[in-house]
Amino acid sequence: MSKRVTLSSVAIVLACWGGNAVGADVAAGKAEVDKVCSACHESTDWKGKAAPQIETQIKAVVAGKTKHPKKLDLSDAQIADVAAYWAGAN
Repeated sequence: MSKRVTLSSVAIVLACWGGNAVGADVAAGKAEVDKVCSACHESTDWKGKAAPQIETQIKAVVAGKTKHPKKLDLSDAQIADVAAYWAGAN
């Protein structure tokens, strides 16, 4: 197999694998969603979005860049967990 085909294959695998936050704990994400998010949000709010997209949105809320009715105080790990849970819930 040529180097070009091999590198292309590796790039495709990494792109697909990157759709879920690496090291994220989906069970912990569900627990956080149940505790903090589910009063206002449901999984369909994130339909079609990958974990990195959801993470970016949550980070903007935590940083105060996006208006949100509730102040969120989540660590990067908690954000990754919640994003992984929401991404997998669709």
